[in-house]
Amino acid sequence: MVRSPCSHGSDFKKGPWTPEEDEKLIDYIKRNGHENWKALPKLAGLNRCGKSCRLRWTNYLRPDIKRGKFSEEEERVIVNLHSVLGNKWSRIANHLPGRTDNEIKNFWNTHIRKKLLQMGIDPNTHKPRTDLDHFLNLSQFLGAAQFGNSADPLDNFLQLQAEAAQLANIHVLRNLLQIMNTKTLTNLESNSLLGSQNHNLFEGLVNGDNHLQYQGSS
Repeated sequence: MVRSPCSHGSDFKKGPWTPEEDEKLIDYIKRNGHENWKALPKLAGLNRCGKSCRLRWTNYLRPDIKRGKFSEEEERVIVNLHSVLGNKWSRIANHLPGRTDNEIKNFWNTHIRKKLLQMGIDPNTHKPRTDLDHFLNLSQFLGAAQFGNSADPLDNFLQLQAEAAQLANIHVLRNLLQIMNTKTLTNLESNSLLGSQNHNLFEGLVNGDNHLQYQGSS
């Protein structure tokens, strides 16, 4: 059984890193690099496992980390790469210098995924949505887009995808209307016999003929 680097040592420190620990890790990597994460903690004087040191350095301490809001270009790259790689955040991060896989993952889940759903795009398949929830919210989405209140588009490609999603939902609407009309027609046909039986009564009432009324009361 393969165990993670942190599973074989119960005496490793866990929890938040202290500034002193960060300083030790930064100083060691500056002098020696980080070719062997498993051996690094002991050599750096840290009571942490190798995985913890690697994640701390990669996601918080390395000097080339890019902070701040994602640009539209970065957003577009993430969407395009996700359509090919899926949730392989570390591979996506390789194409975005200075961004960490953890940061990209969080940005996807909190921002991009919601934006794609609002635009009518399935964030897993990157194809137009045809589910019922989106169909019910389509009119609200289109109304917001008409007055310029929808989210800023990623690019022309995503705009075209959104339009395709709208067309797909219109197709669903037409199918539903056809089903409803078919059921209505069936109900009318099933009641046609009753309508023919009451035709003479209706005609008599219109013409002022009280003969049927007298028969019913006798």
